[in-house]
Amino acid sequence: MNPNRENLTNIFLSRSPWENAKRTPIAGDASSRRYERLTCCTNGTSILMDAPSEDGEDVKPFIKICEYFQKIGLSVPKIYYSDIPNGFLILEDFGKDLFSKMLIENPSNELEFYINATDNLIHLYHATPSKGLGVYNSTDMANKSLLALDWYLEYGLAEPPNCSLKTEFYKLLNASLIDVMDTPHIMVHRDFHAENLIWLNYKQDSQRVGILDFQDTMLGHPAYDLASLLNDIRRDVSPEIKRKCLDHYLLNTNLNTEAFEYGFSVCSAQRNLRILGVFTRLSVRDDKMHYLTFIPDVWRKLIEDLRHPALGDLSSLIRDSFPEPNTDIIQRIKKSHVS
Repeated sequence: MNPNRENLTNIFLSRSPWENAKRTPIAGDASSRRYERLTCCTNGTSILMDAPSEDGEDVKPFIKICEYFQKIGLSVPKIYYSDIPNGFLILEDFGKDLFSKMLIENPSNELEFYINATDNLIHLYHATPSKGLGVYNSTDMANKSLLALDWYLEYGLAEPPNCSLKTEFYKLLNASLIDVMDTPHIMVHRDFHAENLIWLNYKQDSQRVGILDFQDTMLGHPAYDLASLLNDIRRDVSPEIKRKCLDHYLLNTNLNTEAFEYGFSVCSAQRNLRILGVFTRLSVRDDKMHYLTFIPDVWRKLIEDLRHPALGDLSSLIRDSFPEPNTDIIQRIKKSHVS
């Protein structure tokens, strides 16, 4: 850690009951945020979030969404202490029972876990959105998907994609997004998946789902978070569970099934295209090579998304222009790391 950052951390902790706590690093996400579990004999455990502003981080959106989610009855960590200018928070510790871990240990609980998570999304659907949120609209979504060309395609093929391909890709994807984005917008977490959900067995009903990493919440399509949950690249959700969750969501929102399932496919395809680019960028630019292990699964999910009949032209373009991430492609990306 930067010595100055460590000094700021120590000053922040000295002003809290966790001044002398044992500090244990815990896995973070793809951002510049850093997390530690704080343990002391008198105050139990908590989580330190270190979000340096010099790396583009800002704790204010986290605080805003946290307070709003608490207000509408969702389970998010309490904020015990904060230093907003320096980007530090001490949060309630929800423990280590991530969905991804618990489902390895208790696969028979898959339906219970995913129905409860879906209930949280139904709750969000019916909630009045927080004020002042940006809209994750078709233009933003299409622009973010261009990362697949700028990183995966460029480094997978070892040459930049031509302008005509970019133009056609953007046109087809944006047209599909415009088709589905006339659905009323709701609050979307935008990273609602098994690594950001914790099972809280001591709580009741949908509150047993602890939600993390929600600072990027915006207004968007109702299918976006459900696609993130059920088409999770980190673990395969069984087709039976996926169908039950989709039916459960549709039953409790009264959305048109055909229109919603088209939106689900489009949102999932857009998300996987973006992830394809982001994971390549993390590997090439940031030397986080472990993200390359996910890319074949991202591709597989993307091809599944593109099977929707209305996405035929986009599917043809991607199949014709994008290399499948075989061993040679992954190695080429790995060797492209910018030192």
